[in-house]
Amino acid sequence: MSSNVKLDLDSAQLAEQYDRLGARQFHHGLCLLDALDVGSGDAVLDIGCGTGLLTEAAALRAGTNGEVLGIDPLPLRVERARQRAQGRFKASVGRAEELNDLPDAHYDVVYLNSVIHWVADQPSALQHGFRVLKPGGRVGFTTMAKDVPHDLHLVLRELINSDPAWQQASVGAPNQLTRDQTASLLTGAGFDVTLNEIREFDDAFASADDVITFSQASSFGNFLSSLPDRELNRLRQRLGDALEARRGPRGIELTRRLIFATGRKPLTQ
Repeated sequence: MSSNVKLDLDSAQLAEQYDRLGARQFHHGLCLLDALDVGSGDAVLDIGCGTGLLTEAAALRAGTNGEVLGIDPLPLRVERARQRAQGRFKASVGRAEELNDLPDAHYDVVYLNSVIHWVADQPSALQHGFRVLKPGGRVGFTTMAKDVPHDLHLVLRELINSDPAWQQASVGAPNQLTRDQTASLLTGAGFDVTLNEIREFDDAFASADDVITFSQASSFGNFLSSLPDRELNRLRQRLGDALEARRGPRGIELTRRLIFATGRKPLTQ
């Protein structure tokens, strides 16, 4: 399967669809904010903020005495985040591996919600997070679990393996982690690990098209992007049939499995 991440596949339509269908990532993002104990007065950095759904929630928790900045490499999504902000938080274009403009020891909390599996240089991203956190500051991220894939990815892998024409299909994010790798990333950047566990989330979709649209929007266009149109249409048809076979009382039922990881910067070094 292809492992190239392209940022230029995003579009205004995909950003709008993510805004509309992103409740699933928003929900587990709220769980991450809980794990990080984001509260009144906190200075918070949201790396990979997208359209600002979770950034807004962090700003509400931080309150008027707090400070929240969201950064994202996708300008169209940052534009939507700025529209959402209404003075409650700031949003700017930026990358996890390039936080050189941000001050040392400034933030209480740094988080990446469903982001780090898109980041090529993960150690650099965590090292930057360490630098910008105050002593005692908290870092956290959610990420696809490499060794226990989402149901959707299991279905897709079976289909892809059945046809040589589909071998280059881009499915999940390319830089997924195991829990052991997660722990190594945190400790390698200097953090004390405070949480490292897998949580499951049961989703229900009204249609196969909704599954595919959400996957395309949340991957900023990378989902199945490497296939030519003819093969993409063939695979989508087969995928639709396979997803319909999973329809239950709530709709098409799929489970996501995510690593929740948090760490703390030591008070002294």
